[in-house]
Amino acid sequence: MQILLFLLVVVSMVMITSINSANAEEIPNWIKSKIKLWTLDKVEDSAFVDSLVELNKRDLIKFQKIKVAQNTYTLPKYGETVLIKISGRSSDVGQTSPVSLVVTRPDGIRTEYTIPVLQSGSYSTSIPLDHDSPTGTYEIIAYHAGKEMSPYYFAVQKNSIIPSWMKSSVRWWVEGKISDSEFLSGIQYLIDKKILVLDVVDATKIDPGLDVSIHGQKAVRRGTTQNLDIHVENFEGDVDGATVFVRVENYGEDILEEFKGETDSDGNYSISWELSTDYTDIETFLVYVDVTDGIASKTKVFTFEVYCLCGESNCKCRN
Repeated sequence: MQILLFLLVVVSMVMITSINSANAEEIPNWIKSKIKLWTLDKVEDSAFVDSLVELNKRDLIKFQKIKVAQNTYTLPKYGETVLIKISGRSSDVGQTSPVSLVVTRPDGIRTEYTIPVLQSGSYSTSIPLDHDSPTGTYEIIAYHAGKEMSPYYFAVQKNSIIPSWMKSSVRWWVEGKISDSEFLSGIQYLIDKKILVLDVVDATKIDPGLDVSIHGQKAVRRGTTQNLDIHVENFEGDVDGATVFVRVENYGEDILEEFKGETDSDGNYSISWELSTDYTDIETFLVYVDVTDGIASKTKVFTFEVYCLCGESNCKCRN
């Protein structure tokens, strides 16, 4: 029954459309050839989507209210959950009031998150995605210090965003059983009714970002020194002169140490500090490393434990 839907749609659209098919621009042969390969299973679904994007550029079809998705994710399997990392940077450097993040799902449900901001203006959080999450485009708007920042979009799709019956339907056009105008009218109808959902990824808007690595001791005895070596690079190599903010906290969110500096010509920045002798038991610490090169930013977290030895003064021993 579904295989007949496309043809029924075509007939309906031809009857009601106000477009004069005689004046419609002809679809280039190379696009038709590309779509034909898709109907024959010789290219991936992405080739069909690319063809529709090209038709949109030529004003032969219209993507209604299209939003540019910086990234596209696939729904996880049943029982699984993935975390979508969302990060950004406010222009108000030094203003550490929290960011209010409003996430609007494709079904219209909104969720608000409150996220801490580092001194460089960077913030980061994760949004859970499970097998029941709605597909489509998610909109994220951040508000900081009374200002609304540029929206961010990401798309969520099933393993295939194209209905399985579409190949057979599109093959009618490839074989000349329906005209270009009928084909375009049918595709437009499917887009308008959200039967065919397209979330176009604009690669030019994807920031290659920074890659930050942190090396240090994972377990440090109290009264000794912790040393951290931080390395920053991007797609071009080591980043010289990137600003690095480091904040050391315990799980009670008490700030114990703070550092600020810049990477050297090899993209490195190192710090060290002595750990207090007051710790009586094993404690875990969080090191937030926030890096910016003035364009991109990155936040990473390093954890380590502080311990004492049995027999030492004021040290709790565990059997």
